Amino acid sequence: MSVARKVRIFSLRGPFGERTIGLAGGNATIENTAEFLRALGAADREEGTISQVFDASKIAGVGHLVHAARLALVASSTGHNFADHLGIELACWVAAERQIARAFKKVGIHKGKMNLAFIVVGDASRQVRSAVSRIFHDLNVKPDDTVLELTRDKVSVLKEVFSISREELKIAPLEKLIMERIALLSLAR
Repeated sequence: MSVARKVRIFSLRGPFGERTIGLAGGNATIENTAEFLRALGAADREEGTISQVFDASKIAGVGHLVHAARLALVASSTGHNFADHLGIELACWVAAERQIARAFKKVGIHKGKMNLAFIVVGDASRQVRSAVSRIFHDLNVKPDDTVLELTRDKVSVLKEVFSISREELKIAPLEKLIMERIALLSLAR
């Protein structure tokens, strides 16, 4: 199956109008993070999209990414953004952090072999699918959408990264607690 067919597409509406986001997962060996991110930016310029990549081990499922993307789009369109670029804004919301450096430290990529989660924002499904195909080809990413899912192996990492206590987990599922942390970020202006 082609990479474009594995992209999870969502149409979002809000004060930002209507935007399409694509979520994709995969794995790659990153030799140089700066070069990897430059190649991601080059693919975006070619396709007219805005993308961000994350360490998939710090992603609590598809809902986590969609929720964060929607709130990043709202913040950017209403002037309540933390960053001047939507790609960086996405990182802040996915990490539930208003400080950019802390956001990238929490959910950003690093050198070596790793599972990756991508958010690609565009105007149409076809454009987003095309961008994901280009990104995966240009960055030599092997598709694996299972890395987006919340698995038992991720729980301890996510609890630490998002400061989730055992007591909180007695009240709500982990993904919901992380989504709450993201939503609370809108109050931190």
